[in-house]
Amino acid sequence: MAEDTSPAESNAAIPFPTLTILYAPVEAAAVIEEISQKYPNMTVEDCTGFFHGSKRQYKKVTVWSQGIDGLWLDAIVARTKELASVEYINVVSGGMMHVL
Repeated sequence: MAEDTSPAESNAAIPFPTLTILYAPVEAAAVIEEISQKYPNMTVEDCTGFFHGSKRQYKKVTVWSQGIDGLWLDAIVARTKELASVEYINVVSGGMMHVL
């Protein structure tokens, strides 16, 4: 049987994943386990940043998915802020950096 190479089949949209990056202060590294349970397509890198006014160690968590659940992300951000004792967290989504 021959493969179907009709234009409708070959032009089908390929769902490209998007990425969301969360810069978690190392004091909140425990959230990484929570993130990995929901979104296994992720990477974690150690980095240094000045997001909170002085040099600080962060975990750069990059999540590849078709979309992040907004309520879940709000809960992760709140948990991260609580663990790290900070007022905001930097998140990159849709190519833009946000302060949440």
